[in-house]
Amino acid sequence: MTVTSRLRRLGLQRRIMLYVTVGLATMFGTLAFLGLGAIDEATRLVFQERLSTAYTTASIIERDFGRVAADVQETSRELGAIASPGTPQPEAARLLEHFDRVNPYPFFRVSGIWVLDPAGSLVDAAGLPAPANGPVGAAQKLVGAHSEPSSVLRAVAPSPGAIAFATVLVRVSGTPGSVILVHTTSVNSSADFAPAVYGRDRGSGTAPLSGDAAETYHLEVVDPDGMAVLGVGYDEIAGQRSRHFPAMRDLVATGSAAALLHEPGPGENFEPHVMAVVPLAGSPFYVVLEQPVDVALALPFRLREQLLVATIAGFRGSLVVACITTRHVVKPTEQLTVAAERMAGGDLASPIRVAAQDEIAKLAESLEAMRQRLRAAYEAVEETNKELELRVKERTDRLGHVLRQTISAQEDERRRLARELHDETAQTIAALSIALDRARDGLDGAGSEAISQIGQAKELSSRLLAETRRLILGLRPTLLDDMGLLPAIRWYAESYLGDRGIAVTVEAAEPAQRLPAHIEVALFRVVQEAIANVARHSRAKHADLRLTHDESRVAVIVADDGIGFDVARVLGQTGPTESVGLLGMQERARLLGGRLEIESRDGGGTLVRVEVPLTDEAA
Repeated sequence: MTVTSRLRRLGLQRRIMLYVTVGLATMFGTLAFLGLGAIDEATRLVFQERLSTAYTTASIIERDFGRVAADVQETSRELGAIASPGTPQPEAARLLEHFDRVNPYPFFRVSGIWVLDPAGSLVDAAGLPAPANGPVGAAQKLVGAHSEPSSVLRAVAPSPGAIAFATVLVRVSGTPGSVILVHTTSVNSSADFAPAVYGRDRGSGTAPLSGDAAETYHLEVVDPDGMAVLGVGYDEIAGQRSRHFPAMRDLVATGSAAALLHEPGPGENFEPHVMAVVPLAGSPFYVVLEQPVDVALALPFRLREQLLVATIAGFRGSLVVACITTRHVVKPTEQLTVAAERMAGGDLASPIRVAAQDEIAKLAESLEAMRQRLRAAYEAVEETNKELELRVKERTDRLGHVLRQTISAQEDERRRLARELHDETAQTIAALSIALDRARDGLDGAGSEAISQIGQAKELSSRLLAETRRLILGLRPTLLDDMGLLPAIRWYAESYLGDRGIAVTVEAAEPAQRLPAHIEVALFRVVQEAIANVARHSRAKHADLRLTHDESRVAVIVADDGIGFDVARVLGQTGPTESVGLLGMQERARLLGGRLEIESRDGGGTLVRVEVPLTDEAA
């Protein structure tokens, strides 16, 4: 079964709802696709905005390191030239005191100052870390490796009691070759980093302030080895290896910046978050700005949820509206369908009532008008049929009356002929026979030829008398009038069939009282015709006659074992054939309100059964 044939089997409302559902699904699917595209664009903008915030934060840290270098240059010019090696000078302590006094930097503090002469020897130091052979040697190598006026380097030595952040290398412009190393330690905090309120309290030197959750972040500064040198946020711990480093390793290797979704891998335990990674210009460090996914992507998530709810609600609401609308359209159609089926079933009396105001109403009005016209036409046809039936009945009754009169006249004529043959012709033949006997007796002396001729005449007269009597009995057997139906049919069957060598058996129970005369005559004529057909056409060797009756009916059966015949073919023939006798038998039975049944097949014998009621109708 094809899809089209299956669709045709669906009801009208189901087909409409199927088409509407497909259309709505396509429309809302397209809207959802476009909405998801817009949400993806919003998500991209969220990542881009986090990356911009990370760049802004990195620029703040870069600016503060630049201020450190500028303050060193300015303060060094005020203090004068650097003394030669071995001469004690208070420049480092005074410079450190300057940074302790102003200290406008929220992410780090200046913890110590090292002063190196043009030869790279340590000439002065203040604060932490304290000079030692190893760190000083490392510092001297860094001085030789960096020729810029100022550079932000990895810490050359750990700072006791604090986390070393970076070492700022400043070449003093007033004293060529002299270098000042500014050691810084990170200002770590468990509070969130809020860029919007950064610098509001910068004069106090406190940690960054907290703001709204959507505007706060966790901040890390990570060195190239993945060690966190600054941590702002409850889960950002400086001095330990950063948990972000595996995700940002490729970015560190290429010096790139990116915003990405950081999810825990196997064995890791932290909440997924959006992470922006940017390099800190002029330094080996990277700034990592982190925000939980449910905060960073709150807007896309909310938009996605709203889109899903709106799509589902809109789709369901549209289906409900479509279902109600189609129901209002289809219901009148269903009513029209029921009305049309009712009309097709013959019910033209029930009016067509459809609650509609559109084309369906016009169709209903047209169908109602057609129903009324059909009903009027049907009533007219019924009246005509009744009139025709009445006429047919009247004509049939007249024809039956005429036929009964004809049969009655025929029986009367047969009775009259039989009486005349009996009273006149038979008596004349009998008298002739007696006269011939007397003539033969009076010719004793005559020749033998005359006696022989008289004997032949006597034989002919005897035969003629016998044939005349048989003809009389065929026309109207006196046995039927005197003894009744059963003796008459027994005598006729035995005499008519016996003379032709056909054995006959008669089975019957004598009625308690004689049947009405017209019934006896009609049944006798039917049996007479059936016996004649057995004798003429059946080639039978045996025939059975059975007479049965009760208070309401009487039936006679004539059966033979002959060659049989095709009943439908014989009854369908016209003209003077054997069908005339069968049709006459049927007509006699019908006039009595009874029926005639003929059963026969080629080579299977024949059975004729006539049954008439003993009622007023038969009378």
